[in-house]
Amino acid sequence: MTKTFTEAEITIDTLEAHIRDSGLVPHPHEAQSDGIWMRSPKGLGFRISIIDDKKFIRFATYLPLNRHATIAQKHALVRRLNEGVFLPVFTLDQDEDLTVMYVLPYSTGLVGGNFVAVVNRFGSMLEYVVQTFNEDDLIDLGNPNQSTEIAAADGKLGLTSGALLH
Repeated sequence: MTKTFTEAEITIDTLEAHIRDSGLVPHPHEAQSDGIWMRSPKGLGFRISIIDDKKFIRFATYLPLNRHATIAQKHALVRRLNEGVFLPVFTLDQDEDLTVMYVLPYSTGLVGGNFVAVVNRFGSMLEYVVQTFNEDDLIDLGNPNQSTEIAAADGKLGLTSGALLH
């Protein structure tokens, strides 16, 4: 039987329990009162949070961009991503890093399997973006010889670091 959640049942605790029950726990995650921090299989971090007033579940991260790249190069990357990648919206933040966001509405309830599919899809999409759209090394994930341990939340836009795909 398909697990469904009513609008009133959508909380961080409910979502985290469903993630754990669905078998996604091998990928490190951490739940706090304001969100769930996840990692894709190759280590890209993202955050799941709830926007209560609009009844959205938000999947978001940022990917640091090369500080030596021009703003025109960064805007060109954002345009390519928005035109070529299905699911999220790509923008530049105030530090000229790439923000990646997708919102899943839950105003009429939520099918648990759909939520888990989006969790998996968002992580896979981040890996695809880094592997496919970084031929000019604009996405700066640091030294490839660095460890891929989970980075702590750095507070930037309330998101976790998106770096760490090697």
